[in-house]
Amino acid sequence: MTIDPLQNMTTTTMQHPEIDFYSSATASTATATTTLSDLIDAIRSDEFAFKIKYLRSTLAAGDDDGYAVAKKDLQAVSISGTADGKRAKAIEEGRFSHSGLLQLDFDAADNVGWTVEEIVEILQAEPRIVAAFVSPSGHGVKGIARIPVCKTKDEHVAAFAAARNHFRAHNLTIDEACKDPVRLMFVSHDPGAWLDLDRTAVFEPVAGTPELPKAAKAKKSSIKLKSPRTAFPEPPREGIHAWLMQATWHCRFAGMSEADAAAKVQGYEGSLRRAYQPNEVRDAVRTVFDSPMPEPTADWREAADMVAAKAASASTMQSFNPEDIFYDGPANKYLVKVGSAYMTYSKLSPIITGVTRHLANDYEEPKDLARAVREACKSRELDGGVQWHGSIAGHAQGLAMDTNDLPILITSEARTPHPAPGDAPTISEIVGGAFADPIAIMVFMSWLAGRYKAVRSHVHIPSPMMVLAGEINSGKSLIAWIVAQTLGGRTANPYASWSGGMLWNDDLVGSELLLVDDCVGSTDIRSRRNFGASFKEAIYPHVIQLRKRNSSSIAVRPVWACVVCCNDTPESLQIIPPLDNDLADKVALLHVIGVKLPVDTSTPEGKLELQALIRSELPAFAQQLMDWVTPPELHDSRSGVKAWRDPLLTDAVDAHSPARRLEELLEAALTHMGLWGDLPRDLTSADIEGRLKDVHSPVFDQAKQLCSWHGAMGSALAKLARSGSEFVTLSPNTIAGKPPRYWVTPPTFKRSFE
Repeated sequence: MTIDPLQNMTTTTMQHPEIDFYSSATASTATATTTLSDLIDAIRSDEFAFKIKYLRSTLAAGDDDGYAVAKKDLQAVSISGTADGKRAKAIEEGRFSHSGLLQLDFDAADNVGWTVEEIVEILQAEPRIVAAFVSPSGHGVKGIARIPVCKTKDEHVAAFAAARNHFRAHNLTIDEACKDPVRLMFVSHDPGAWLDLDRTAVFEPVAGTPELPKAAKAKKSSIKLKSPRTAFPEPPREGIHAWLMQATWHCRFAGMSEADAAAKVQGYEGSLRRAYQPNEVRDAVRTVFDSPMPEPTADWREAADMVAAKAASASTMQSFNPEDIFYDGPANKYLVKVGSAYMTYSKLSPIITGVTRHLANDYEEPKDLARAVREACKSRELDGGVQWHGSIAGHAQGLAMDTNDLPILITSEARTPHPAPGDAPTISEIVGGAFADPIAIMVFMSWLAGRYKAVRSHVHIPSPMMVLAGEINSGKSLIAWIVAQTLGGRTANPYASWSGGMLWNDDLVGSELLLVDDCVGSTDIRSRRNFGASFKEAIYPHVIQLRKRNSSSIAVRPVWACVVCCNDTPESLQIIPPLDNDLADKVALLHVIGVKLPVDTSTPEGKLELQALIRSELPAFAQQLMDWVTPPELHDSRSGVKAWRDPLLTDAVDAHSPARRLEELLEAALTHMGLWGDLPRDLTSADIEGRLKDVHSPVFDQAKQLCSWHGAMGSALAKLARSGSEFVTLSPNTIAGKPPRYWVTPPTFKRSFE
């Protein structure tokens, strides 16, 4: 939930009362102040969905202790107001500003037989209730009532007593702890959370209001109405909706007409926990009398379900073969293969309906069908259980194992063009005319042929980063689009993740092409080094740890390829990682000079026409890639193609490298005899940095900028010494295990170690 501590700093109003927001139940002071409307918006959204899903799955697994411990870390709010400082004793010490709101907790254990939907329905019908949503457990309801703004704890307790006694009269029990004005209420996840701040009625506290006895806890009824029944059913504790259906079936079994059944149910004189909703009786009666009459000894509910399932299986309605159902335990989701795709369900009820439709024609007895459906669903949770689901680049759809032998489900795969004989004149003209150097064309085709074959065979082959650099509108993005379509059409931008800005890499997991297109390159050498190191770690190891939000991590090997598109200016080329020894053979740099298009793409129609033309040629182009043979002089035994770089672009990249900049600074600084009069001699990187950054140094400002991070000078010196610099070489006095020493020579002096 986006909380602005400076928001709503005006006097509390009935429309938007202020409440405190706490980071957890154990926090003594609030993190920020928010409003009820912002809270409900957050509960409707996915902001707390992951935590709530984990809590509910823990509870469903029977781990009550684990649920209680995990719940303490859940965020919470103080519905009844804000505290100045610590929450404890805030109202007694006059540090509490009351909001005029009262928290109401309807726990499942205190309200046996009531469904969540019915409690919410009751709350919505009460004009003094302004909000309601499902509790974190999923079995209770949180309600928010209006009460007068209270100055003392006694006033708040008296208002709570009025609300409690009102709902006790309707057989609903509120948690007694809600009488505490500073009690925290946990957040939740409920897309259907209800809010109506236009309501102004309040529960008025009345001094001496007699407390009603606590509502008796009744056992939940499990009535199953069958046709041989003599007495009209009494309302059970499991809900009015179920009882209406049972009562109407009783009337029909007794031979009553539809009109007589409606009159009897509508005129029921027994005790009901609430009044009928409009058209509630009419809808129940119509549903019962529109259903086929079950066998005399059958349960009407199972019989009706079976009739509906048989009707659905005979039509085009969706049904689920149990063998196509999988269950992701950690995510608590069901995956069902429908056609060539997988549908995701977070509830079991649609799975039961789909399986019932599939098996309906195999059984004659409703009980046998119901039993078979239950067994099928249970079996699939075990036999079809997986630890992760989603798309993985270059992997075939279906069940698979990660490198730790955990079962995973690949839900989709790349749709690469199928090779077919033919010509691809448009693609050939675009690719052939894009590069000035014939070697660049050979490198590009060899690289793309290797990537296409790797995706088709579902086997990752390490490959260089393909950098396409050129002027604006030279066609770089079009070539990258052709690459994407050739590899299946799935792309993701890895720059934020690889440059150190993100922990997760789930947006990269399902994309064969990792494409950086015209991103602004970072001038921070650390970001560029992170980018290069992350590329190397992603493309060259045997296994990658996939970190996906709200899911278990798995270890697999995605089939990835990486393309970077940028302008050919020295500044734009700074997006490329430094081409040091670690990456010298892992970055290919091609110069795109411009392509001639057969179609005017300045209009949407023209762009779509060109894309359709290219797509029609992809099968023939794919066949060319399958037949392509990399020239021997460009072949690499590890990645299939060498990381060739255009000489002019390489010079532009090196011109802005830290090592080149250091050499320029040394050339300008070494003539200052006051600082460098003792040359030639060997110095450490710290010595050299100190002299360059001396206040009397002519390159003082530039040296400070170059050494903006720890170790920058040492890194640049090491590369400069290896490159054959005129001014710096590695000193023979360097001792293993000690910081390296460098022999620094002025421009007019040459030192020989011979």
